[in-house]
Amino acid sequence: MTRHAARKSHPIATADQSCNGVLVFDPEAADWSGPAAVTWRWSAPGGAGTSWQHLSDVRLRRTQAYGRVVLVAASGGRAAMVREDTGAIVWQTVTPADSPHAIERIPGGVIVVASGAPGRLRLYADTEQSAPFRTVPLPRARGVLYDPEHGALWAIGAERLVRYAVSGRGTATTLTEHSAVRFEGEGRDLQPVYGDPGALWFTDTYGVYRLDVATRRYRQVDGASGVSAYTNQPTGTRIRARSQAAGPRGWGGPTVEFLDADGTPVYARTRPGAEFATVRLWTPDFR
Repeated sequence: MTRHAARKSHPIATADQSCNGVLVFDPEAADWSGPAAVTWRWSAPGGAGTSWQHLSDVRLRRTQAYGRVVLVAASGGRAAMVREDTGAIVWQTVTPADSPHAIERIPGGVIVVASGAPGRLRLYADTEQSAPFRTVPLPRARGVLYDPEHGALWAIGAERLVRYAVSGRGTATTLTEHSAVRFEGEGRDLQPVYGDPGALWFTDTYGVYRLDVATRRYRQVDGASGVSAYTNQPTGTRIRARSQAAGPRGWGGPTVEFLDADGTPVYARTRPGAEFATVRLWTPDFR
């Protein structure tokens, strides 16, 4: 028995820009084309031509007030927090001057939105529809992740992966740059390595990398181009989404690919007509 064998696979969350909604798939489903494979779904209340267009991120988190919530970001200019049990929006912001690509929630009731244009992180209190209380510049910010193991917020942009120290609570929360890792490409995605609290996955223009948090050294683990999202199941199976030039947007596609623990492609799941912008594990846990 391998060290991964007894671990359970989580459902797989996707942001599908063809329907502008969140689709969560049964990890054991062999056919993603029908409704039986979908275990949870949510549709954005707007689409093309609205601030809801181009749903770009989704992730599951826990709160004291609402239980489990779903965070969503749309690069058309919207970010929101949704109750998992009812699908109701309990917090949202409209950001016409920004292009939100990723969203995260950190302790103290603070939501962080990463926007590729104009290139910044914006912090919001999650209890009201208000303007951001803090802005941190980060050129072409595309990914953000809170790391409870180290009490840090990670964010990725152009040629930099930055670790921020988090202090304060609520609207007194501040981010202070702790350290940064430099690379050559345009940063795209940032996710934990499930099963290893000392590592992160990140992707850029040229491939996928595994970062050792302690040493800040990284190595390329996948040379595929156009990888928009990369994660792994606790079982060791890796999952990736990448541009497939299969739809009008070009940066998504209908297929999610599955690789073994060494990164060798094994199988794929396709939902005809879908345009998956990202893929995440449907769990609020960082590890």
